[in-house]
Amino acid sequence: MSQSMVNIRMDTDLKKDVEKICADMGLSLTTAFTLYAKALKRERRIPFEIVGELPEETAFQMFMDGVNGFPDDFMADGRTDEIPSERETL
Repeated sequence: MSQSMVNIRMDTDLKKDVEKICADMGLSLTTAFTLYAKALKRERRIPFEIVGELPEETAFQMFMDGVNGFPDDFMADGRTDEIPSERETL
């Protein structure tokens, strides 16, 4: 199998931090990027989720739909003795 050289530009501090993390896992930066490339080829997608902030209207709708484990009518009967003291983090 022949090999090709790939040049990637990134922030110097980011590179140093990533190299340390890779070294802690027993990998070189080259090996880590090769693993990424193989996963990209195999899965035909970026092998991790890329997320950003939810648009305000989406976040509001999620709240209204009770995504935190509480139905919309949770307090409709006025009972507050069932409200948990801590809520699970999604």
